[in-house]
Order: sequence, then C-alpha cells, then structure tokens
Amino acid sequence: MTTPVTAPAGFTDAIAQFNSWRFYDAHETLEDIWREAGPKGDEATLANFYQGLIKAAAGYHHLLRGNYAGVVKVLGDVERLLAAYGPATLGVDVAGLVTAVRATLARVEALGPERLGEFDRGMIPAITYTP
Repeated sequence: MTTPVTAPAGFTDAIAQFNSWRFYDAHETLEDIWREAGPKGDEATLANFYQGLIKAAAGYHHLLRGNYAGVVKVLGDVERLLAAYGPATLGVDVAGLVTAVRATLARVEALGPERLGEFDRGMIPAITYTP
C-alpha cells in the first residue's frame, strides 16, 4: 500500500503566485518542486502533473508578454500533461484548469499573432486549489 502523496513545500506558494499573475515566479517555484521530486518514490508519478502546471504558468507568462508562438506552443502541451490527473490532484481542480487552458488557446488561435493584444485578460484563470 502506498502512502498518499501530499503537496510538497512551496506548492501552495506556487498556486498563489499563479493566481496573482506572477506566472514567471510560479513557473520557477514549480520547477524547483519538479526537480526535487525527481524520478523516485511516489512523487515520481506526479512528474507530468508538475510539468503541466509549469507549462500553464509559462504559457500565461508568454500571453502577458505578447508572445503568440510561445503561448500556442506551451499551452498546447498542458492538456496532454495533465490528462491523467483529472478531475483533481493534490487539491488542484485539474479539470477546470484544462478547460480554461483550452478556452484560452482557442481564443488566442482565433485572434492570431496580429491581434493577440485584443485577448480578454479576464479569461486568464485562477487555479482552484483546496489544500
């Protein structure tokens, strides 16, 4: 029997950073967690989960900086990475985040690179998290 995995140190901070639109900071904090988890023990099974959150943060960072190619490339990978972790993992509403990322990506692609500045930033999601 495996012990349930709990959120690692810094995880709550990363979610708060994401939800405050401090996407670069969230990316860095999550990357530290991902590196620490490494390919060992129960947390190794969460590698793609952490990677999906990292890419979500990076994608929204690109969006705020007006980098169309970065948004499309990075957010385009989030659903694949998080697919196995829905509807929720470690208190994160994965299904809700994936739905929001899909909507963002669809809108960004509809606008295209020339009109990315017209993106409604009200569509940027917060991660629903219940520790």
